[in-house]
Amino acid sequence: MFPKIFSFASINIDDVYSVPHIVRPGETLSSTKRQQNAGGKGTNASIATSYGGGNVHVIGKIGPDGEWVRDLITRTGANTDHITVVPDGFTGRAIIQVDAQGENSIVLFPGANHQMTEEDAHGAFAQSNPGDWLLLTNETTAVAEAIRVAHSMEMRVLWNPAPMDQDLVARGMPIDHVDVLVVNETELRGLAAQIDGIDVEENTELCKQKCIEIARQVMKRFGNQVVAVTLGSEGSVALVRRPKTNTHAIPTTNKVEQGEQEDDHSDIAEISLECAPIRKQHIKDTTGAGDTWVGYFAAELARTQGNSPESIGSLASLTPAMVEQAMLLATFASGLAVTQMGAVPSIPKRQEVEVFIKTKQFSP
Repeated sequence: MFPKIFSFASINIDDVYSVPHIVRPGETLSSTKRQQNAGGKGTNASIATSYGGGNVHVIGKIGPDGEWVRDLITRTGANTDHITVVPDGFTGRAIIQVDAQGENSIVLFPGANHQMTEEDAHGAFAQSNPGDWLLLTNETTAVAEAIRVAHSMEMRVLWNPAPMDQDLVARGMPIDHVDVLVVNETELRGLAAQIDGIDVEENTELCKQKCIEIARQVMKRFGNQVVAVTLGSEGSVALVRRPKTNTHAIPTTNKVEQGEQEDDHSDIAEISLECAPIRKQHIKDTTGAGDTWVGYFAAELARTQGNSPESIGSLASLTPAMVEQAMLLATFASGLAVTQMGAVPSIPKRQEVEVFIKTKQFSP
């Protein structure tokens, strides 16, 4: 039996406009196409988790205008019993521009996402067991409260702090309760800038090795077990706190390098993966690709954990090989996602991802 994954989710309606280029300040620009889709980082990640084989339970709030989004999420196989309709509220909205190269720019209206409370977490987590997961981003209210409640109930927390706030550390966000931290380069930079002693040069692109160095400092500061960094076309890297004694390892095909000794009971393993083999001309829209990565990553971590049920609830059960396997699935899933327009419509099914991993070939 796989652990449950409780997704404390933002739920949006996405209005997607195809444009020749991202609109400039003061410019009026005509779009060539308009689509309306379900969206929100939490929605995207929840659906990706469901498609990836995760037992996901979605917690969220919508207005009456968003009931169709809830119904869509339900049809993906996710449990939506904890999605609440706010009678006089409005569902979150995203105005998304997508240019000819597939790059995007997004304006958010939070709507009912900013009516999430600690009580919503308590109500949903009452159905949890130790070792179940909390998956969340940073688009709703009560994020800190949800993390604290999950930690107190011995759940594992996977957090993608997007969009990044510049005062997370100053506000006392319980990042030390996060077991698995997932960030992209921008989010890593934004978090590192809030931590004394981490030097990050502004307006410079971070190479993989520099990302690993910064991630190591973040891990040391907050004590997370895993810090994963997605790097778009450069692939992804992760650091995994590895116990000396490991009884739940699975075979690994990628080189995992042992880092320096961190403390008296663990060291740090480094994992580096290239991006999926998608040609540039096949990239249509990067919206939601990161959320697809997060969702598939969470689903596969829970699935591999479920394959060793005696390890559920044990932090030692997340081995570097498990993390690498989850990263591989997430990488190829997000690779397929960029070949389609829209966030939710672009999320692939697990069977498609497994075929892509096996063949290493994409045919539009």
